[in-house]
Amino acid sequence: MLRGLMLASFLAACDYSPPPSPAPPLAKALVFYGFAEDMSPSVLDAFAKEFGVRIDYQPYQSPEESIDKIRAGRSYDVALLENQLIQPLVKDGLLAKIDFAKVPNFKNVSANFRDLAFDPGNRHSVPIDYGTTGFLVRTDLIDPAPSRWADLWDSQYAGRIGLRAQPREIIGMTLLSLGHAFDSEHPRELEAALQRLLALKPSVTMVDIEANEAVPKLLNGEIAILHGYAEDFQLAHEANPKVAYVLPREGTPLWGDSLVIAANSPRKETAQAFINFMLRPEIAAQQASEKKYASANEAALAFIKTEIRNDPAIYPPNQDLQKGHVILPLSPEGEKRYADLWARFLADDK
Repeated sequence: MLRGLMLASFLAACDYSPPPSPAPPLAKALVFYGFAEDMSPSVLDAFAKEFGVRIDYQPYQSPEESIDKIRAGRSYDVALLENQLIQPLVKDGLLAKIDFAKVPNFKNVSANFRDLAFDPGNRHSVPIDYGTTGFLVRTDLIDPAPSRWADLWDSQYAGRIGLRAQPREIIGMTLLSLGHAFDSEHPRELEAALQRLLALKPSVTMVDIEANEAVPKLLNGEIAILHGYAEDFQLAHEANPKVAYVLPREGTPLWGDSLVIAANSPRKETAQAFINFMLRPEIAAQQASEKKYASANEAALAFIKTEIRNDPAIYPPNQDLQKGHVILPLSPEGEKRYADLWARFLADDK
């Protein structure tokens, strides 16, 4: 019997494998690159407090600025980027592959947001949020409210429209107003869109992309129609219940944001720890509740405030989503055509 126990102990010792090596220590700081208003300060503070990592938040003001600065060598570790920007950066080797063994909370991401065309297998990106684009309308100032993108060209709204410098959305909605595809790259259709935009330009005020700059122009009556998003609507509606959020009948642009890691980041372990933290259900819910964007994190739904989950401006009904137009990458030729169109629109002073 004793000999049997000794043999069993010996065999157990032979099968024993040492515990895995401890993860390398996290960096003392992490450089985060994103829209100035897109990350909840309380979420960043929670990560810094738990992990002892200082967040250096470096903001950008437009998608075009973000990608231009990344290509120019912007130093960062983690960025929150619009999905249509990711594929070109991957092709140019500017984004790191994500080690999902270090990001186990990826399992919380809804299947609807995995393995999308811009990043098959999510090798370089982790979906965080999504949303719609529509009109914020002062119903106490204009009647009837616009219901289509094409309505913006109605003379009754001249001088009362605020647009943001979001070329893909503005060009796309103009193409839709002409009956063309949202992401058409056809030169003749894009030229028609440019001429139509130039005709609208005298009726438009270009507003800041940040909600805290754009929404006051709607609230003070400087404009009565604002091209905007659910977060804008929440801010405006709280101040004035007469503000409505309208998704145009031609369909809404459907945007999405994902977290990515710089290919040249020296702090990839810390970057992956940050992404894994952002995918915790309660943290994703905190981000959604504070920023008023729909979360791509399915496990977070149980933690999101009921009034946010049930708000159609944040979580629109399926029929609105089905009519939506997902903003996907253009071809290199399409990117150039859109950039040229937007430059001509901005340069025209008539």
